[in-house]
Amino acid sequence: MTTSNKNIGLYEFLIEAELQQYYNALKSELKVTAVHQLKFVIEEDLIGLGFSKPEIRRLKKFFNKHCPPNYLSKFKSIIKHKKEDQISFPNSYPESESGGSHHVRVPSKHIIPAEAIVVNKELGVGEFGVVQQGVWTNEDGERIQVAIKCLSNDRLQTNPMEFLKEAAIMHTIDQEHIVRLYGVVLDTNALMLVTELAPLRSLLECLKEIALKSSFTVPVLCDFAIQICDGMHYLESKRLIHRDLAARNILVFSKNKVKISDFGLSRALGVGKDYYQTNFNVNLKLPIAWCAPECINFLRFTSASDVWAFGVALWEMFSYGFQPWAALTGQQILEAIDEPHYQRLEQPECCPKEHYSIMLKCWQHDATKRPKFSDLLSILPECKPEQVQAVGDFQEEPGRTRRDQLIYKTGDVITVLDKRPLADVHNCWKGVLNNGKAGLFNPAYTVTYIGTNLPSIKSSSFSRGDGKNAYSSRRRLRPEMISCPQGDLKHTGHVGLDGAYFGDVSFLADKYNQLPKQVVTPYKPQDDDPSLSPSISLKTSTLPREGKISTLPRETKTQPSSRICEKAPLLAKLVEGGKIGPAAGIYFSYLFLGAVLQTRKLA
Repeated sequence: MTTSNKNIGLYEFLIEAELQQYYNALKSELKVTAVHQLKFVIEEDLIGLGFSKPEIRRLKKFFNKHCPPNYLSKFKSIIKHKKEDQISFPNSYPESESGGSHHVRVPSKHIIPAEAIVVNKELGVGEFGVVQQGVWTNEDGERIQVAIKCLSNDRLQTNPMEFLKEAAIMHTIDQEHIVRLYGVVLDTNALMLVTELAPLRSLLECLKEIALKSSFTVPVLCDFAIQICDGMHYLESKRLIHRDLAARNILVFSKNKVKISDFGLSRALGVGKDYYQTNFNVNLKLPIAWCAPECINFLRFTSASDVWAFGVALWEMFSYGFQPWAALTGQQILEAIDEPHYQRLEQPECCPKEHYSIMLKCWQHDATKRPKFSDLLSILPECKPEQVQAVGDFQEEPGRTRRDQLIYKTGDVITVLDKRPLADVHNCWKGVLNNGKAGLFNPAYTVTYIGTNLPSIKSSSFSRGDGKNAYSSRRRLRPEMISCPQGDLKHTGHVGLDGAYFGDVSFLADKYNQLPKQVVTPYKPQDDDPSLSPSISLKTSTLPREGKISTLPRETKTQPSSRICEKAPLLAKLVEGGKIGPAAGIYFSYLFLGAVLQTRKLA
């Protein structure tokens, strides 16, 4: 309080607030003799004296005018309420993943002692001040690398409530794809937020670094999109809005995990309200390129405007860090996206067709027509692009420029971006390599890529039962127990009765012997024309009997089929070893591939 505030008497204060009729009651009943003592009075006490609700609000207004609370007392008030909640739920502290490697227990106290923090170096400048890297020694004595957001003194005087709201909101958030707040350090000179440290910096920085491009392939970015959507769905369910969702505010914790950060502009939506409108502030920095039209025109922010920003963040990801609407001013961006032009960002070179369609849905001018994050969370996993593998080196297609074609080598994995990039050409797909090179290619020279990490299959995997589980083996397999293909399987290879095959069969490796086999006698012209029959008589029957497999002549066994041996060395090895006949009818069941051979799911 200032000196003038200290000198004002209680009666003069009540006269200014037009509440002088309560002077005697306050003095005699509540023993209040000075203005500053009113801070110890609770609302129930005032109601007991006959105060109405408007009078209580008026009393608080004038009290805050003469006795403005400093930021420290405001923050302690927030912390006090949180501690009371924790006493009621002592076991409600979740464990949070830090750095993607281990779990850190959230401290039982929200206030972290200043001596428990050691600041090492500056990481950058954030919305409210400097962000630094440091070490926090928690209650268990663990030394944890953390990020520390420091609010500068000048910003502290102008934006204390924004910072306190940010801290209060972050304390309530507990989700695996949202940066966790460990606690707050109260210092005489500044306030500090202590959060998880992202080892790999922001996603935007990683995308811009050419050396890291091979680590952030299109399939990885598709997984990141799902993770970001999952975190935003959590905020949406809690009636929270981010208001600054962008690639710069997505932190990379490992090569396959990201988290949403920077709640400097977040706000909680009141129950029953669809939006809030901020007070106009000349210092308010709006990220125009990520803002929906209603945000720029009316400063109206909702979960629907977060969906718009999510679409722009996807565009940043698949363009590998390009600036949206580069070279345009804020006014020009608004004129482009708003009516009557309705312009939208173009599809990035490495963006799958389905994901760009999602972006366009996120950029609907009418906010009510945009999908919710709950809808996007169910759509995105189904849009993961298909991957194929080249079975030969690139061959230039006639009639197409080399610049438009994808140059690949045998064994390269290609992520399919569009199966009809040219409406009038059917044997042309658009794809991208892991190094980020995109172009057109002929799918006839590729096979489905099923990944490198196939799970091991035990030799008993194909058995329906054994002696240890006699009960299950006695159960009859009924037709209704077998489902139809569910749309998530793909026929990757086939070997017919005549030895012809297509697709990729080399991945079977040593599991080939466990496939169901049907051995038949090879076709011989002399069977149709007795005059061509040789004088050699076979001692073994050429027709299989029920429950038995016929034996082929030894001379036939030792002669591998040249057709299949040339293209499938695995099968040739088995033939030469005398394990199967050359005309063995080997078939790959569509369902068998899905259930046993571990074919990958379609995107």
